[in-house]
Amino acid sequence: TLQGDEHVGPSSIMLSYAWKYTIGDIIDVLTNYCTTNNLNPKEVYVWICCLCVNQHRVIEKKRNGEVVPFGEFESVFSKRVTGIGHILAMMAPWTKPEYLF
Repeated sequence: TLQGDEHVGPSSIMLSYAWKYTIGDIIDVLTNYCTTNNLNPKEVYVWICCLCVNQHRVIEKKRNGEVVPFGEFESVFSKRVTGIGHILAMMAPWTKPEYLF
């Protein structure tokens, strides 16, 4: 567990990715991002939507017949993206990325 002020800060980037990726894939992408951009990983704070907005609850609500207005997501994501200002799109493998139409 990380504790202390040195482990928290305003988000530097928002990671956009598909649920199929593994934790190892995500770590590789974030490590590569920091290396490529000469950033200290200890000073890069990432907002990952699945850890802040539980999208599985939406699926569960829909299964139970509840309506989840798109406006709720639009509001939350819009505020996050606008506030952070930078999106890192994870597309791997590069030769055939997942969920790219």
